[in-house]
Parts: sequence; structure tokens; C-alpha cells
Amino acid sequence: MNRRRLDVASPLYLILVCLGCWSLALSAPSSTNAPLPYATRTWQTDEGLPHNEVHAITQTQDGFLWVGTKEGLARFDGIRFTAIDDRQAPELRRGSISALCASRDGSLWVACEGHGLCRLKNGAWTHFTETNGLASSTNSCLLEARDSTLWVGAREGLARFTNGVFIRVQQPLQVRGLCEDRTGTLRVATQQGLSRLNQNGIIGTIRPGAGYSGNALRFVCEDSHGALWVGSNDGLTQIDGAKYIFYGKKDGLPGAVINTAFEDHEGQLWVGTYGGLARIVDGEIIARRSPDPIFSDLIFTIFLDREENLWVGGRDGLYRLNPARFTCYSQQQGLTQNNVMSVCEDTSDGLWVATWGGGLNLIRDNKITTFGNTNGLTNDKLLSLCEARDGSLWIGLEYPPGGLNRFSKDAYQNCFPKLNDAPNSQVIVIHEDRQGDLWLGTDAGLKLWRNGGFETFTAANGLAGNIVQALSEDNSGKLWIACQGGLTCRENSHFTRYTTKEGLSHNAVDALYVDQDQTLWIGTRAGGVNRLRGGKLTAYTTRQGLFSDEVYEILEDNFGYFWMTCRKGLFKVARKDFDELDRGARKSLACTAFGKPDGLLTVQFNGSAKPGGWKSRDGRLWFPTIRGVVAVDTRIKTNEKPPPVLIEEIMADRKIVAAAGADGRTASAVTIPAGRGELEVRFTALSLQAPEKNAFKYMVEEMDPAWIEAGTERTARYTHVPPGQYHFRVIACNNDGIWNETGASLALIFLPHFWQTWTFKAACVAAAGLTLAVLYRLRVARLRAIERLRIQIAANLHDDVGARLTKVAMVTESMQREPPVVERIKPYVQTISQTTSEIIQAMDEIVWTINPKNDTLDHLANYVFQYAQEYFEDTGVQCRLDLPAQLPNWTMSTESRHNLFMAVKEALNNVLKHAQASEVRITLSTSGSATTIIIADNGCGFSPRAASKSGNGLENMRRRLDQIGGRFVLETEPGKGTTIRMEARGG
Repeated sequence: MNRRRLDVASPLYLILVCLGCWSLALSAPSSTNAPLPYATRTWQTDEGLPHNEVHAITQTQDGFLWVGTKEGLARFDGIRFTAIDDRQAPELRRGSISALCASRDGSLWVACEGHGLCRLKNGAWTHFTETNGLASSTNSCLLEARDSTLWVGAREGLARFTNGVFIRVQQPLQVRGLCEDRTGTLRVATQQGLSRLNQNGIIGTIRPGAGYSGNALRFVCEDSHGALWVGSNDGLTQIDGAKYIFYGKKDGLPGAVINTAFEDHEGQLWVGTYGGLARIVDGEIIARRSPDPIFSDLIFTIFLDREENLWVGGRDGLYRLNPARFTCYSQQQGLTQNNVMSVCEDTSDGLWVATWGGGLNLIRDNKITTFGNTNGLTNDKLLSLCEARDGSLWIGLEYPPGGLNRFSKDAYQNCFPKLNDAPNSQVIVIHEDRQGDLWLGTDAGLKLWRNGGFETFTAANGLAGNIVQALSEDNSGKLWIACQGGLTCRENSHFTRYTTKEGLSHNAVDALYVDQDQTLWIGTRAGGVNRLRGGKLTAYTTRQGLFSDEVYEILEDNFGYFWMTCRKGLFKVARKDFDELDRGARKSLACTAFGKPDGLLTVQFNGSAKPGGWKSRDGRLWFPTIRGVVAVDTRIKTNEKPPPVLIEEIMADRKIVAAAGADGRTASAVTIPAGRGELEVRFTALSLQAPEKNAFKYMVEEMDPAWIEAGTERTARYTHVPPGQYHFRVIACNNDGIWNETGASLALIFLPHFWQTWTFKAACVAAAGLTLAVLYRLRVARLRAIERLRIQIAANLHDDVGARLTKVAMVTESMQREPPVVERIKPYVQTISQTTSEIIQAMDEIVWTINPKNDTLDHLANYVFQYAQEYFEDTGVQCRLDLPAQLPNWTMSTESRHNLFMAVKEALNNVLKHAQASEVRITLSTSGSATTIIIADNGCGFSPRAASKSGNGLENMRRRLDQIGGRFVLETEPGKGTTIRMEARGG
């Protein structure tokens, strides 16, 4: 038996991050092969965990994480815990869960101390005990073998579940752990050692503890190389064939009692002990020892989910470990100031940090060294950095006093002389070109240091602006200059400008990056990113999916991604996305943004000096922020797995009408009773890597014309959904923007109130029709009654009153003919006779008006023409009548006939009394639905203004036409006669 002692590795490689307070340990791997640091998120009872002591973890096929605690079982979607409180399995509500197993048929197996085994399948629970063949009601471990056999281990022995039946295996006893090796042999960790078991029984038992470690094993697992790992109360043993390697507390493990171990996809073996968590990487132990302010000292279980998140159950809660993408350095880690302006790596792998107000800092080998005025720096407010060819460091200073320092890394002193023509301005960027000339970008133009002196270039010399923000040189020797007024290229001492006139999306340029293809990428202040290739500028903005139109810096990692900074955070986008967008192969860019939830101390990155980002030799990217400098480990893979999407709850009118069962699923169709039409649908996405960043879109296909962007909100709300059948859909993306385009769907049937049913509506229509028919008949009967009354009134007036008035008229005429008539009463008799005639005429008009038999256009025409002929008879005025041969059979209301006739009568009266005419022409015509009567005379005419002051005749005619919706038109002038046009609806 071989034994190897291992040196203790630095715990600084393990970076743990708590919710709300991320605690970062200093870590600076020297190569891309260094172990990844990890970030930790913790959940406890205050966030819904049934109990802080977590004994078992597994994940079912639908993506839910199941957590077994000392007091119950919970289902977890990354945001919310749902405690299992099912009548079918009451023991799970407060029972101590000792083991969990998600089988390939979709079942969830739960071992509950003292209550046997429960299985959740298709939403229903089934309970198994010793009467069903289990070895014990208290089971310690579960394992599904490759042949789908379920193995259950307990102190009293072992049982297997196959073909729906449990079969007890008498030996071995006191089972603590199970593992199926690559040969299909079952490995059983017992109090007596490690046993091998096949379908025929025990093959043999290994006792690895002989001489130095106890044989009372607590678990067993196999790594990717085929080696077995077993843990006991004394330590961890690796069994590789005949080779045994022991790891104990003195070798670096945080505790001697080993509860569990698990190998991840990177080949790291994670070990849970009574003293905390450790991992073994290439034989080296990286451990966290107790006491740990973040992590539990007692680890019970370790589980890796489908997204490669590592879940750890401990005495103090549930933990999720992810590779830490970001390492932050601030004053807490030793920087002199948090406001970092620029970063630069030198040839000896030291990272130089320029701070605003804290001088110069150097990060090397996990240590921070500071330099300031005591080292000769003329200002502690530094802006820009650049390593010279001789290894010294150029430093650009804030104004005042501005200028330049040259820091010797051998003497750790500023060695740049004081010059009379030194730049009296902010030095924002420094670049040493291939000829060794030094270029300074300042807020007062571009300056060239050569042969011991400075030469200045400004907009007057061809620059796009006087504020120079960035400098970059390509392989051909072109110097690209980012200005606040555009982009400038210096080639062969000649300046060429690129502004919005040449296709630049915005004139304020902040960042430049020349890639390996010599394509220039340009970051602007408000116009996104531009690509200059082959002399052509192409812009990419938020309209194309870019996270921000403000870009401070652009770097490219080793995996084909661009990383860009802005005031809203840090984001990355695949280089290929730009090419695919240009080819039309994709509709938009897919950006992944990072902020405080991802481990950043701030989202405000600095872009006021250069370098605003640096790619170090180990592949990490470094960026300055207002809260220190952040290192990005770009080895962390993009989460390419689209998240499963589930609908959890449906509410109508603020009442739950359908909720997820024990397995987290709801029915595919839901019928909603009649109500107000309020709808609320709650859903989730089971990506657990950063669930708070999962985003959603939803729609009701029959109501919404397009997807509704819900962001991270997990509820859809509708205030009024009419009765009918609908289809609700929801899709989601994970933290890296990978969408599950299928998502989840739900059929909804909103039942109507009885008054909203088609039967009720048809009945209402029928009732309304019947009512209208009755009302119509009543109205017709009433109209007929009125018509009969009008006829009777007309007849009475004609027969009775008319006859009597006629008699009076005849008597007065006789009196006038009978001589001698007393001269003094003759005028009275004449007056009576004239008045009686007028009354008879008025009575005739009234009888004609109210008689419904005259409610036609034909009767109106005949009456008007008859009246005109009689009116102008023996007057000396010739009356000419113009009437169509046949009039349409139009009905005219009593009101229309009356007003039209009275207007005609008024017009004829004016002709006779005032026009002094010898001829009048009356014309009646029809057009469309209108009846037109024109009365034209050859009289003296008049001025309409004068006439309006002298009488009301014209106004009366106009008012009568207005009352019937007609039109009155007057054409006249002195000496040219008068024409009156009356238009009324004729049918």
C-alpha cells in the first residue's frame, strides 16, 4: 500500500460570494491552467428552506431541484422553495429526509427516516415500507443502476427494486453508501469495509483501513479514471487497483470525518467533511477550514446539476457553487484608492493600476504594492499607463499639473525630467509606436515626444477633435486616433478624418481595438460599436441588440467573444454574431450583461483614461471601475442549455383555479368559471445558474399581436379576458440569453355568464324582435288612428266650419248686391266678406295640410301650381309653370309640405307686392332624393341687405327651409329680377 503526503494549497483560490454581501478572496492564477475560483450563494430558512440542515439533493428531469432537510422536503426553482405538504405523503412534511434519487423514468424517490420510502411519479405519491420488501424503515442511501434497478441501503441491509417489486438482499449489513462502477459492479460502503455485489450476491469485501484508517466507511464513489474513493471517520482513501492513497486532516482536509465526495466535469473531486468543504485538483487539496464566516463546517451531501452548478448541503443551509467569473480588487484587498483609471500588464506579469488620488499600485503574486509621492510621482491623481520598450512605465497625470512621469521599475522612482515644454494638460492615453516615438493623447490635442521635445497636433492640423481619447496602431503602421469629434487616421504624416459624414454612427469616439484580421472596432459614446473593414463602416447599436450604445473599452478573449464596458456594466457578445448579422443569418446580437448579482462591486466602469481594459497573458481581462479593478476569467463557459419552462399557477378574479401538483406541474387545459375576466398566470424557468437573470416573454395568442416582454417578472396579468377559448404561451431564456423557444403552453376556457351565452343572446334577440314587432304594430295602429283623426278633422273643417264660412260669405255678397245698402255699413260688409274669403282660403290650406292623403310630392306640386294660378289671376302678372311630365312617387311629411308651401306662398306674395314684375316662372324638379322649387321673376330686384332691414319675409322663408333640413338660396340685384331656390328632401 502506497501513501502520499500532500502539501496544503492556498485557500485564496476559493472565492465565495454570499447573497447581498459577496466576500472575495484575493486570487491571481499565473496561468490559464490554474484552478478556477468559485463563488457561493447560500439559502437558509429565511428564504423558504424548510430547515437549515440539508441532507440530500437531487434534480428531476423537468429541472426542479429537490432538497431534503432535517424537517421536510422542498422543491426549488432557483427563486422560490415550495415545501411538500401532500396528504398522500404526510410524513414528508416534517420528516427527516436522508436520501433522494431521481430515476430515469421520471420518478422521485425519497427516503424519510422512520417512514420507509416514498415515490413521486406522474404527480402521485406511493409509500413503501418493510412490508413491501424494504430492509428497514430508515434508509441511508439510494442509487439507480444502469439497468434501472433501484438500490436502497440501510443499517439492516440492502434491497433492490426491479419490475415493480422490492427484493431484500441479506448481506451486507449497515450500508452507508452505494456506487456502481464502470464494470456494472455495485460497490457498497459498510461498517465492515467496501463490498462488491452483483446479481448473485457478495463477491468480496475490501478493508482499506487496515493499519491506518478505520474500516467503518461512510460513502463510496468512482472518478472518471476508474479509481474508487471511500470516506471514513478518519479520512479519505483513493483505491486505484492495488494502489491506495490516503488523505487525512494533516494532509490538508478540513476535517477527518468524510461524509461524501463527488467528481465534477472538470475532474475536480469535491469532498464534504465534518470540518468543511474541500476539493482535490491534480492531487492538490484546496480547502476551507472551519470556522468559515460563509460556509458550513459540516457537509452532508454534494450534487452537480445539469448546468454544472455544484450544490452542497450542510448543517447551516443550502449552497450553490459556480466558477467565479470575476475577481475584484478594492481598498479591502489593499488598493490605495477604489477609483481606478487605467490598468496595464508589464513584461514580468505584474499588473499596474493607476488610481485617481491614490497613486500607483502593482498587483503581483497576490500581493499589492503601492507607490506615490515618496517615489517621485508629481501627482497622486493618475490617468494613463504605458510600458516603454526599456521596461519603464509611462504615467499620464491629471491636470493640474498634468504632464508625464516615467517610472523606473528597477529604482521604483520617477525618472522623467522636468521640461519647459511638458504637456500642461490631462494625459488621457499614451502609446509608443513601432519606431519608438511616444504619442500622448491629451485634452489639448495629440502630442509627439521625439528627440527630447514635444510636437502638438490639433484640429487645425487635421484631427477630428482636440480631445484625444484613445490611440491604436495596426500592423501597417497606421495610427488610429479616437477624438471627441470623430476618428482620425495618421498615415505617412497625413491625417484622414472619419465622422458621421463618412458613416460613423457617432462622432464622440471612446475606444479602439484592432483585431487579428486588422479590422478596426470603434466604440462610441452614444452610437454603439462601428466596424471599419475594407474602407467600409458598419454600425451596431441597441437597435441591433447591443447592450449599450455607450462603449468605453473593447477587448477580445481567447474564445471568440468581445467584452465591452459602459456605465451600466460589463457585457460580452460573440464575434461571429456580427458576421452572422451582416449576412442576414441572425436578426440581432445576443449580448450577455453582467452586474452586481454576478459578483461585480459596481456597474460603473471607467472610460476616461487608457488603457480602459487589458488582456493579460493568462487570458484574463482586467477593467478599471470606480470601486477598484476587476479581473474576468473568460474560461467560464457560456450556459448553452435552454431552461425548461413550467406554468405553476393560474388565478382568475384573484382566486386560484389551478395550481401545480407535488411535481410542480399544472394541467394542460384549465376551465375558468364565469367572472370578471381577470387572469394571472405564474410561471418559472428552471435554469439554476443565475435564476434571477432568467427572462420571459408571454402572449395569449388570440389577444396579443406579439410577444410581451416580461423581463425577469414571472407573472402575466390580464385585466379583462372575454369568454372564449384561448392559448397562453410563455418562453424563457437563461442567464446567458439562450432561449427555450418552445416554452410552455396552456389552453384556457373562460366560461360566460348565462347572459353572455349564445342561447341567452338568441333569446334576447328574439325577445327584442318580438318587442319591436309589438311596438311596431302599436305604432302603426296609433299612426292609423292619428291618420283617421286627421281625415276626420279635415272633413269636419271642410264640411262644417267651411260650409258655415261659405254661407257667411254668400250672405255678405248678397247684402252687397241688395240695394240699397246703407253706405255707412257697406265697408263693414266688405271687410266681413274679404275676411271670410281669407279664412276660407286659410281653412282650405289647413285642410290640405293635415289631410294624410296629400302626403306626396304629386299632391304638393298640384296644390302649389293651382294656388299660383289662382293667386296671379287678374293681376296682370303672367304666371308660367314648369313641371316634369311624371313625378316620382315620393312621400312627403306634413311638416315638409306645410313649410315648403308656406315658403312658396311668401315668395309669390313678395313677387306680387314688391317685384313690379310682369312675369313669374315657377319650376319644380327632382334630383336624387331632393325636390327643388325655383321662383324667378323679371321684376325690379332689390338689395338683400336693404331687404333684411325692412321686413322678415326672407328670414321666414329661410327659417322654414332650415326646419325641414332644406336649403334656401336667393339671387337678386336691383334692376335684374329675383330668383329664389328652395331645396327639400323629396322622399
